[in-house]
Amino acid sequence: MNKEMEKLLTPKEDDALVRSHSVKERIDLLKKGTQLYKVRDKGVRGLQLYKRKYWLDMENLLIHFSPHKDPSSTLGCTAFAGSDSYSLKDICEVRDGYQTDIFNKISEKGAMPKFSNINNDTSFSLIFDKESNIHELDLVAEDKETRDTWVDAIKHLIVTLKSLSHQKEYELYLKNQFRKADSNNSGYLDFEEAKDLCKSLNIKLEKEDLRNLFNEANTEKSDPASKEKGEVLNEDEFVSFYYKLMRRPEIDEIFRRYTKNSNQSNRMTPEALLDFLKEEQKDDLAIEECKEIVKNFESSADKTSFTKEGFTHFLMFNDWQELLSPISRTQVKADQMVHPLSHYWIASSHNTYLSGNQLTGESSIDAYINALKWGCRCVELDCWDGDEGDPIIYHGHTLTSKILFKDVVEACKKYAFEKSDFPLIFSIENHCSLEQQDRMAEHLVSILGDMLYTELIQDDEKNMPSPMSLRGKILVKAKRLPPSATGDDDDNEDESDDDERDESKKKKDKKISKKLSDLVNYIHAVHFPGFNNNDAKFFHMSSFGESKTKKIIGDPETARDFVKYNTKQLSRIYPGAKRQDSSNLKIVEPWCAGCQIVALNYQTDDRQNHLNRAMFAANGGSGYILKPKFLRDSITAYSPTSPSGLNRSEFPSLILSVDILSGQHIPRPHGVDEGEVIDPYVEVKIRGHPDDYNEPDNHKETESVHNNGFNPTWKQSFVFTIKVPEVAFLEFKVKDHSHSGKDQHLGSYAIRIKDTQEGYRRAYLLDYSGKELKPASLFVKINKRWIK
Repeated sequence: MNKEMEKLLTPKEDDALVRSHSVKERIDLLKKGTQLYKVRDKGVRGLQLYKRKYWLDMENLLIHFSPHKDPSSTLGCTAFAGSDSYSLKDICEVRDGYQTDIFNKISEKGAMPKFSNINNDTSFSLIFDKESNIHELDLVAEDKETRDTWVDAIKHLIVTLKSLSHQKEYELYLKNQFRKADSNNSGYLDFEEAKDLCKSLNIKLEKEDLRNLFNEANTEKSDPASKEKGEVLNEDEFVSFYYKLMRRPEIDEIFRRYTKNSNQSNRMTPEALLDFLKEEQKDDLAIEECKEIVKNFESSADKTSFTKEGFTHFLMFNDWQELLSPISRTQVKADQMVHPLSHYWIASSHNTYLSGNQLTGESSIDAYINALKWGCRCVELDCWDGDEGDPIIYHGHTLTSKILFKDVVEACKKYAFEKSDFPLIFSIENHCSLEQQDRMAEHLVSILGDMLYTELIQDDEKNMPSPMSLRGKILVKAKRLPPSATGDDDDNEDESDDDERDESKKKKDKKISKKLSDLVNYIHAVHFPGFNNNDAKFFHMSSFGESKTKKIIGDPETARDFVKYNTKQLSRIYPGAKRQDSSNLKIVEPWCAGCQIVALNYQTDDRQNHLNRAMFAANGGSGYILKPKFLRDSITAYSPTSPSGLNRSEFPSLILSVDILSGQHIPRPHGVDEGEVIDPYVEVKIRGHPDDYNEPDNHKETESVHNNGFNPTWKQSFVFTIKVPEVAFLEFKVKDHSHSGKDQHLGSYAIRIKDTQEGYRRAYLLDYSGKELKPASLFVKINKRWIK
């Protein structure tokens, strides 16, 4: 049986699979089907393998399977007659590799002959919605190419199917608008109510134009009993009125372009939609997907092709048309999570316990929970002696309130991996006595249990472990006693910078508890000894204050040294002590130097947190973003100062074309419903390396649109030359032009250039707290051209 299994599972070169780079090609291959092994746990009989053929049915959105007919190829397993299927709509997640209980058992039993040829590269699992009551499906492909084809195709289809329901959100929004406008709760809108609605929606129209749109929508005038002599709009007519207000000439133009050769008058066929997606959006979909899209977004009775309204709904409501791909937003790239920890930017919080300023703010467990829900992967615990022998957390020697250390650990245990499966770092600032340090260690061990990573560093290790290898684990960052220490000992060095620390952190020569020290492994906090230190280890991590970081990066020589240091070791950057209002340092500069842990005050609503959310929005919100090669490779010529010194043949520049076409539902300042109709305009900036941010041509703005926040049209084009696109961000900031005072901020959007999709895209606006201002959005067109 082992030889048969080896023969069947030995990776082979399948030319078709190797070439199947596009989603469409992969789906076409899977429609023909492939052989897969299903793994099941049969209880007392143990783990069993069943060979079956699996194929995609795109017409009915199913995965069919049927057993292999040849009993000699079933590896001793029972063959079943007939066929069955799983609905794609029931699948909520695809996991590649060993990421389920069954595969973990196989990993442990890898020495058994039956499983010797199953490996992490050929395994994957389908996870189903709880409502479906279907247990996870663990599968093994015959080679990695086949596994990747299934994983990539199913991930793509999951996101596509979920995006089809996005329009329901907007329909709810419309109904809420109708109810708000219906001031007398009659179930209808008269003309005056419709006029008030327009004002609240930031629309200023001449009364005659508004009356004409109202009359166009008022189609049911024949029932005076139910419609008050016909001079009102019911809910359906209101929707029609609303869409007439939202006429989108820029979308009408696209529709005409892709329907001019159609044999159906004023209709876009699925084939024409496929052309649009391929040519403009750079999306390669299957024709069956296009048919499904039309069926879900077309509002007319004929759902075989798009009307202009259906196509508009598709561009407005489909998740795929957002600037950030839903795949990037919801799914982790497992193959990018296998590098050393030092190769990632890591979402990090400063003084996580504070919900306000640094002097009198409240310390709160909720602050930890909120940070973890945002995807933060490094939280700070500022620990001091508490009453009755239990350590507390607060900002020492200030009026900030106090919370128990053990309560914070309990909260972090509950929420540590709600947003991300990848390792969480406890950055411990230790000001406790030996007795209470021991108590801290006891709490960490007893509360976290197996979550706490306590493995010792092996002598042959040369690099940090990967996020993938540390999934579900919490690491302690703190000071550690020398290996020779047999008991508690003095600590004669401080990891922080003298010019940055506040008075509360200038205590020296405090003892370190051996119990707490033993919990520290890969993130050993040390005072920065300089860049050319022969005793530096890959697990040594230093903290750098804001002013020292600026000084290092400001000098071209030390800036390059810092980049090299960050390829091997972790660095933590934190705001200067003078920021007692909990304001934040400029985050992009240390990122450009490869600094992994750039800690922010998450409680502060500002641009830096806005950019931080943009950085970590992709890779499934995991809190880990793989740095570009020039920030991982110590021999690459690169400087975070200007000029960057990059080799253009390996790291080309980018010509980014950005068309600001229109906006929808732009809110008034501070989100109020009353007040003057706004005159919105859009600032467009490139943030990133000094070569790019300091370039005057990389800061643009549109003209303002007078008296229209509902659907302003700009149709202005800008071209940006980006020399270091790997660390660059595209930022939109919408403002209200004021003739008398300061222009007010209405909403913003930021995205890494690397994550930006091309084509006609929608960018939902947010405020600086991270709150989405839906349905407020910008409609833009993006084009990328690389130059070496």
